[in-house]
Amino acid sequence: MRSSEVQQTQPLGSGLSALRAGDARAAEVLARAALRTQAGDPGWLTVLALALSQQQRAEEALPVYRDLTAVQPQVAEHWSNLGNCLCELGREREALEPLRQALLCGGGGGELHSALARAWLAHGDARQALAHVEQALRGCPLDPEFRLLRARALVMLDEYAAAGAAIDALRTGPLTAALRVEAGNLLLQLGLYADAEACFAAVPTDAVEDCDARLGLAAVHERCNRLDRAQALVAELSVRRGELKPAQLDLLLELEAQLASRNDQHALACEHLRTLLRRPATDAMARGDLWLKLGRSLDAQGEVEAAMQAFAQGHAERHAQVLRTHAAMPQGDGLLAVLDAPVPEIISPLAADHVADEPQDPVFLVGFPRSGTTLLEQLLDAHTGLASFDEQPFLQRLVTRIGQSHQPGYPEALARLSSQQARDLRRHYHADLARVLPTLGARRAVDKNPLNLVRLPLVATLFPRAQVLLALRHPCDVVLSCYMQNFRSPAFSISFETLASTARMYARVFAHYHQWSQRLPLPLHIVRYEDLVADVAGTGRTLFAFLGLAWSADLAAFTERARHKGAISTPSYAQVVRPVDPRAVGRWRRYRDWFEGAPMDALRPWIERLGYTD
Repeated sequence: MRSSEVQQTQPLGSGLSALRAGDARAAEVLARAALRTQAGDPGWLTVLALALSQQQRAEEALPVYRDLTAVQPQVAEHWSNLGNCLCELGREREALEPLRQALLCGGGGGELHSALARAWLAHGDARQALAHVEQALRGCPLDPEFRLLRARALVMLDEYAAAGAAIDALRTGPLTAALRVEAGNLLLQLGLYADAEACFAAVPTDAVEDCDARLGLAAVHERCNRLDRAQALVAELSVRRGELKPAQLDLLLELEAQLASRNDQHALACEHLRTLLRRPATDAMARGDLWLKLGRSLDAQGEVEAAMQAFAQGHAERHAQVLRTHAAMPQGDGLLAVLDAPVPEIISPLAADHVADEPQDPVFLVGFPRSGTTLLEQLLDAHTGLASFDEQPFLQRLVTRIGQSHQPGYPEALARLSSQQARDLRRHYHADLARVLPTLGARRAVDKNPLNLVRLPLVATLFPRAQVLLALRHPCDVVLSCYMQNFRSPAFSISFETLASTARMYARVFAHYHQWSQRLPLPLHIVRYEDLVADVAGTGRTLFAFLGLAWSADLAAFTERARHKGAISTPSYAQVVRPVDPRAVGRWRRYRDWFEGAPMDALRPWIERLGYTD
């Protein structure tokens, strides 16, 4: 914050000199003495406010800044300083109006635009925030704070690749403790857990941001299934509750709720989550996530009606936020435009090709989300002949490349691909694969991405020696589980807004799949979730025989291996490290009343066709 342009008489000049010398305490003493005889003097009020801010006494500085806007409402700097003070106190939502007033009064510069970006982010408007941070960066393109703020806006807009690149650009320069914490939180959102942990761990223990860093580390440990370490940090921070700011207390309470849920203490988790939801409204996406967590804990306690109310509230908040930040996305149809496109005859131009130095064609594991793909992936990854990796959009990137060179693009363009174009696309895929599995060696890659289910014609065209595993689960259990989750994808927020819309999307995906599944020239093996949880060994033997691999008894303990694997980047990360448990089978029957009508009308044909009963 800067002092306003006031006439510097000698007494006032002494106060400003003390500020410039870094002696905020002396400046405060001088200001208070002067204001006893010159009450309301804007010059001395400015010195007092800045002196308090420099001493990190923002609560005391705030009313002084308010007084300044009343005394000199035409001075942009007073409004800007008031907004920045509110941001410092974690009250970014309240900061928006004074910051906008600063703009109206002629204010500008990077500091004002970055504060406006923070305020707009707090209001959930990432596009407005991005516009302001771009303004700030025009004047200071290398400022690390502005660049991190830009990354925050990009994350909120689901521009994850661009956000990751923005953070990567900061790695070469030094960061303050505050910026390390902010970078760590962004990396945590991006699923880059090792990088996030490194950022938090680099914050000195004597820094003001130490508590923020420890909260971040606890979140990383929980997300990576290191529950003992997460619990130890949370216990340590709980003892220091009196030192924590309101925002830190909320983060701590959310961590306590998450750990309580993972320890099957669902009543305690509900208590913590309800406390958080009684707080003043903040980010709608964050509140949506809290409501969905509350719904899952209520479900675990058998409180079906309360759970459905919580899910509905969570989806309503998330849906409203997505429509604000992704206004161009058509309601109900943003997930998979390819579903309505006809698939041409599937003939691979590479069927006779074989490149000796390329990896084997992968095993593609597909299915509708929440069909047990993550559980199945962990079983496959436990075999020494296979290697899986976190869900990656490798095939979608190939679809994008096809669309850049062919019109219409995928899937119509498949029939027009030359063998050279197909080989080029394969090379791009293998380059992506090498980045995530640099030590693949002789093992065969398992590409698990559920909705590659609708990209199997691309798989057959480019990977004619691939094998496909289709994970199935009762359609009603799948739809209910999807409705209970907080998926990061904005398209999922729209498509899974209600139980009925989720059921319609399930029906659309499988209708598309069945249009061409009989023409798929690839070996396909179906694994039913219900069979896997009932008989891991029997299901596993059949599965590995299909893949040409031997079964061994130690593979049955694959969930224990998953526990030590670290981060698993799907909503199932907490479930797949537990022993295989059949209790989730048939969960939907408790919610049968909510399936009556439109949801069941959409699902009944697929319940019958896939061999299930309702």
